[in-house]
Amino acid sequence: MECNYCNSSNNSIIYEWTRLEKNNILRCNNCGLVFKEISDSKKDIELFYKKKYRKIETLPVQTPEEHYNDKVSKKDANDRIRFITENIDLNGKKILEIGSASGCLMEKLHDAGAEVEGIELNDEYRNFSKKLGFEVFQKPIEDSNLVELYDVIISFHTVEHFINPKSAFESIYTALRSEGNFIGEVPNQNDWRIKIFNDEITKRFHYDPNHYYYFSPTVLKNYFETCGFNKIKLETVERYNSIFQLKNILCNTYSKMNIEDILEKHIIPKNETDDVRLPHVDDQIEMEFNRLFEKSVNSELLGNCLRFIAFK
Repeated sequence: MECNYCNSSNNSIIYEWTRLEKNNILRCNNCGLVFKEISDSKKDIELFYKKKYRKIETLPVQTPEEHYNDKVSKKDANDRIRFITENIDLNGKKILEIGSASGCLMEKLHDAGAEVEGIELNDEYRNFSKKLGFEVFQKPIEDSNLVELYDVIISFHTVEHFINPKSAFESIYTALRSEGNFIGEVPNQNDWRIKIFNDEITKRFHYDPNHYYYFSPTVLKNYFETCGFNKIKLETVERYNSIFQLKNILCNTYSKMNIEDILEKHIIPKNETDDVRLPHVDDQIEMEFNRLFEKSVNSELLGNCLRFIAFK
């Protein structure tokens, strides 16, 4: 399989699991891009996202309404609008969100004074967000022929699902107006959990069967510069409960339990106690540790998620 960034076929298998499924994870020996070995066609993958993705058993199965009202969706939307508005004045801006899901973030962008449109492949989710009053398109960005229409394009936890990142980034650059911004977030391949610890649970949790590409800060910056962006700002954030996971790794707790049971517990939590995405707000020590830890790992760009702003 050729590398999407540099077209090299010189790659190595670095892992053989994606959560509960056997899949090869490859690293390009030329440029360092990490990616899942893909055998499905572009057409089959797009059909999967349109009809099946939100209904597979290895994800929390949610209707669009359940997703819209979910605590994690609300928390993510609040975190993301805070990040965006700290960096850009949205008033009067025209924005496109790629992977707009049920519309949580689009509403907050609209409330901040922006004109908002979305791209969402899933039929049910797209129709739900259209009922909220938004124009939402179904075609992938690289098939949409959009030219200098938007001041800002955003994509949070969608880039890793792109079938052809280079083509998508080039299309995003073309769709932005002069001095426009591309803003988003992806899982960080340099996540401290993966970079430092050789722990099976953390690796199995990190490599998701529905993620085709895994970006380190260097690789993501290389992509953006190659596609024409002239300045890139990067930072990392902890989307998961750091102290909870660190404690389990250091105390070797995970090795004493069945891997599949732990993964299912964390991927599809049955209660908030099991949800590694939500800190326990009633535990002040935990909250303070997570806040300090997030700042520390960000200084080395080792946080769980990599946030970016690319400037045209």
